[in-house]
Amino acid sequence: MIEFIEAVTRIVQSPGFRVALVVCGIALFIFLLIRLYLRLRTANLVNIEYERHFAVEGVYEGEEVELIEIIRNRGFFPLFFVDVESYMPAELRVMDYETGQTGGRPYLLSRFQLLPYMQIRRRHKLKCVKRGYYTIQTASVYDRGGSVPLESPAELYVYPKVIPMDLYRLAVGRMQGEYTSLRPLYSDPFSLSGIRDYRFGDTVSQINFKASARVPMSGSSASPLKVNHRDFCASRRLMIYMDFHLPVGTIMTSEDYERRAERGLSFSSALMRDAIFTGYAVGFAANCKLPDGSLSLRFPPDSSEAHLMEMMRAMAAMIPYDGASFASLLEYDLVDGMADTEVVIFCYVQGEEMLTRIAELERLGNSVKIVPLEAVDEAEEVYGHEKS
Repeated sequence: MIEFIEAVTRIVQSPGFRVALVVCGIALFIFLLIRLYLRLRTANLVNIEYERHFAVEGVYEGEEVELIEIIRNRGFFPLFFVDVESYMPAELRVMDYETGQTGGRPYLLSRFQLLPYMQIRRRHKLKCVKRGYYTIQTASVYDRGGSVPLESPAELYVYPKVIPMDLYRLAVGRMQGEYTSLRPLYSDPFSLSGIRDYRFGDTVSQINFKASARVPMSGSSASPLKVNHRDFCASRRLMIYMDFHLPVGTIMTSEDYERRAERGLSFSSALMRDAIFTGYAVGFAANCKLPDGSLSLRFPPDSSEAHLMEMMRAMAAMIPYDGASFASLLEYDLVDGMADTEVVIFCYVQGEEMLTRIAELERLGNSVKIVPLEAVDEAEEVYGHEKS
C-alpha cells in the first residue's frame, strides 16, 4: 500500500503530469466555451434577417439571371458557420457553384460568417433552361437538433425563348378589304413608292445615298439626307392566337405535344417583340391553362412595352393544355367587330369551326395566316401556308 502511494506521489510530482493536467484543464475550458456558444447561438438565431430576390423580374429562356441573397445579424452576438439552405427548381441551374441534391431535388447551400451587426450580400448566377413561372418560398438555417425556417419569397418569370421567324414567308402585304396594306409587319424591300427627307427614327438601311448625294449643300431641303419612302398600312394591328386543341384519336406523345407548343410560343414571342417595336398594336389569345385554373387567355391589341411584358409574363406562367374552345376565342373578336388586323394562328389541327370563323374574320377585312405547329416543330424557319 505504501509503495502504491509513493508511486502515485511520484506521478503527481512529475512534470509530465502537470502538463497533462494543464492540457485537460484547457480542453475542458474550451469544451465548456463551445457548449456555451452553441446555447447562446441558438438563442441569438432570432437576430438573423434573411431575404433574397432576383435581379430582374423576368428573363427569356436560355438567358442568365442573378439571385441575390442578403443576410443581416441584428444582434451583438457573433454568429459563425450559419448555413442557409433552400431548394431550387431544377429548371434554374446554379452556375459556378456546388449544389447538393436531396430526394432528387437540387438545393443551394450558402455559408455565412456574421460579426455583430454585419450585413452580407451574395450573388449567384443561374441559367434559365425552361420557360415557366418559378417561386422560392422559404429557406432554412440549420442548428442543433433541426432547422429554423426563414420566409424569403422570390419569384421569376422565364419568358419563351425568342426565335426569329422567316420574315418574308409571314409578311402580310396584301389587300385588306378596301384598305391596302402597304406597310407589312415586315417591310417588303420592293415596296418603294418614293423618296422623302430624313426624319428622326429612320434607320440607316432606309437612307438612299444616291439621292442624298444629289441634294445641293445650300439647298432649301430640311435635311441633306434622303430616305426611301414606304407607304404605311391603314391599320397596324396584329393578333396572335394559339390553339392547343388536339382532336380525340390523334396520336402524339406528350413530349411532342409540349415541344411543339414551346416552339409556337417562341415564335409568338418573337412576333410580338418585332411588332411592338415596329409600332404595331399587338394582342394575344390562347385556349391554355393558367395557374389560377382558368382555361383561356386573352389580351386585346395594345402598343405599349408594358403591354408586351404583361403578355410575356402570362406566356411564362401558362400551361400547354387543351382548354376552352378555340372557336369561342375567335367568336369573341367576331362579336367585337375586329377588322383591319393581321391575324396569325398557331394550331395543331385546322378544324371546321376554326375555318368557318376565319372566313368570317376575312370578310371583316382581316388578313389571316395559319401556321401549323408541326411545321415549326423541327426548324426555326416557319413553313406556314396562307389560307386560300
